[in-house]
Amino acid sequence: MTDISVLIVAKKDTEHLMQTINSVVNWTKEVIIIDIGISKEMLSEIKKTTATIIAHDGTVTYADQIRNKITKYASSSYVFFLDPDEVVPNDLQKYIQDNYLKYDALSLPRKNIIFEKWIQHARWWPDHQLRLYKKIKGTWAPEIHSKPAVDGTIHQVEPKEECALIHYNYKNLDHYIEKMTRYAKAEADDYLKGGKTLTLSIALSKGTQEFISRYFAGDGYKDGMHGFVLSFLQSIYYPLVYFYYWEKNKYSKVDESKISSSIQIYYKELFLQSAYWTSFKGLKSSLSKFKYLIISFLTR
Repeated sequence: MTDISVLIVAKKDTEHLMQTINSVVNWTKEVIIIDIGISKEMLSEIKKTTATIIAHDGTVTYADQIRNKITKYASSSYVFFLDPDEVVPNDLQKYIQDNYLKYDALSLPRKNIIFEKWIQHARWWPDHQLRLYKKIKGTWAPEIHSKPAVDGTIHQVEPKEECALIHYNYKNLDHYIEKMTRYAKAEADDYLKGGKTLTLSIALSKGTQEFISRYFAGDGYKDGMHGFVLSFLQSIYYPLVYFYYWEKNKYSKVDESKISSSIQIYYKELFLQSAYWTSFKGLKSSLSKFKYLIISFLTR
C-alpha cells in the first residue's frame, strides 16, 4: 500500500470512470471521487468499490477550478489527480509504487486516444502531466489548463507506452466540439475576470501558431487525417475564445479597419508558414517549392 490519495473530479461524462477507479483502488491509500454531477446509476456502481464519494456544491466548469480546494480531503502525504477518463496501466502502477517516495513530484507521459486512435504526434505525445506530488509541496491555480506549481524535485517519467497514462480523450467530433465550446467560454470568462484584454489579431495569431506548431512542427501530418483534423480544430479554439469574449462584452464595436487588417495578416501568415513548412518537411515537389519562393516574395 502506498501513501497516496487519488482525487477524481467527475460529472456526467463517466464512461471510463470505473476503469479509472479500478486501476488505482488496490494499491493507493484512498480513492476520493468529487461528485459534480454524476448520474445516480454511476454513483451506485462507485459505491460497490472502496472509493469515497464527496458531493461538491456550486458550479464547476472544469476540474482545475477546484483541485487545490479538494486537496484538503486527502489524508495521505502524496496526492494523485486523475480525470475520469484516465487509466493507470499495470507497468505505470508498479513504476509509481517503486519510485514516488524518491521525489516531490512525478510528471507522467500520457497516451491520448482520440477518435479511436492513439495520437502520437501534433504535440499529443508524450503530453507529460504533473499530477502526482507531495501535498505540502504543491499548489494548483484555479485557471483553465493550469498546472500545479511544485516546490521540490520533479521526476519526469520516460515516455514509454507501457508507462503512460491511458487517456480516453475525445471519442468523436461532437464530444470534441462540446468540450471546446465549454472551455472557450470558461477562458473568455477568465480574461474578463482577470481584466485582461483579448483582441481579434491576437486570437487569430494564436490560432495560426496552434495549427503550424501541431501539424507541421509537431509532425501532425504523420497521423494522417486524424492529425490534420485535430490540428485544424485546435487552430479555431482561440478565435472561438475571442468570439465569446466579444459576446460577453455585449458585442462591443470593433473598428472595421482592425478587422480587415487582422484577417489579411491571418491568411498571409497561415499561407506563408504552411508553404514554408510544407517545403521544409519535404511534402511537395521542386516546382511547388519554386512557386512558393515567388509568391512569398510578392506577398511580403
